[in-house]
Amino acid sequence: ILTMFALVLLLSIVVAIGQAAGQQSLPSSTTSSPPVVFTKNERNEHNLVWKVMNKSCFGKWSGTLQSFRMNKATNTPVFNDDDELLNFRLWAKADTNRMGKKKDTTGTWTVWNLLRKGDEFIVPLRRLPAVSSRPSQLKIGFQPGCVLRIPFNFKQVPRAVIELGYWGIGMRRTVVLEYQMPDKQKRMELKDVTLVMQRAVPWYKNAFFVGNTTIAHDIQILPRKAPSNVEDVVKRNRARKPIRIERVELKSMQRVVTTKADMTDDDTRGAAEVLESLLLRLGNNECAAHSSSYDVVLPNGLLASFPKEMLAKSSSNAKKTFVLAHEWKRFGQQTFQTLVIDFDVTTGEAIMATMYSYK
Repeated sequence: ILTMFALVLLLSIVVAIGQAAGQQSLPSSTTSSPPVVFTKNERNEHNLVWKVMNKSCFGKWSGTLQSFRMNKATNTPVFNDDDELLNFRLWAKADTNRMGKKKDTTGTWTVWNLLRKGDEFIVPLRRLPAVSSRPSQLKIGFQPGCVLRIPFNFKQVPRAVIELGYWGIGMRRTVVLEYQMPDKQKRMELKDVTLVMQRAVPWYKNAFFVGNTTIAHDIQILPRKAPSNVEDVVKRNRARKPIRIERVELKSMQRVVTTKADMTDDDTRGAAEVLESLLLRLGNNECAAHSSSYDVVLPNGLLASFPKEMLAKSSSNAKKTFVLAHEWKRFGQQTFQTLVIDFDVTTGEAIMATMYSYK
């Protein structure tokens, strides 16, 4: 059975995921402040997140989730065998008007079996937040189906939660990383990892979808251990070539897209180095104990590299980097996407989010 702290974390994860389209919960007050005026770049980002959710996330989903810790010496997940996996179910949708037409500004995110069998949580969605202060979390979207949530400044939040999710063709793969600073210590360590894996309910079964139920077969979608064929994963992806680079400068929310036709030699070389570095670390697990990052193929199929600590004892490297990659097929074409997120260790601020696409 999960600890109460882990249960609270999972609930906060679901609320925050639902809030990825912009809704922020604020305490009630007798005095109201004027809403935040967003810049053009910020509005564009909120619009893109909504577009990604509408295209890839909205629908009915069924699967499971699980939390675990990482073994520093072996770079491997450590599961609690006593944990009961639940059939985590989701219905994300846009609101409709009286004529049944979908609204493009609001929606709902409903989940079942999150903390215990039979529970239900409903989170309202808004395309553009109605808030009186800057959100402490940034929500970024990349086509065709990537949604990420990161702290604007990991030093200004009690728990730094990094959520990276891919919603592929009929499959959702998400990893949520939680970093905490132990009492009287000057470093922020990885505490928990939570994986989500769900299948989209086919259109012909939509009418028969029941949220408050359990389908045992759907719980089995998430393996208890990572794939063992890491060498095969490394080998088949090493020769891939970059076809698109999308960068978001996170302070200004300025987005720059570079296609294959416009790539400079530096762009091509940099994208190749990102992929090669990730694959090299994944294939060199015998050095795990001495590595500053966890480099692993996660049980839900995501390739990941993330720091063991956000605030190390010695900050020789002024930047902390998260890398998440996955393979997906569309129209018979296989694409490999690698998401890179950089944080400034000195200030704690998120610097850049970059999506590299390869074929």
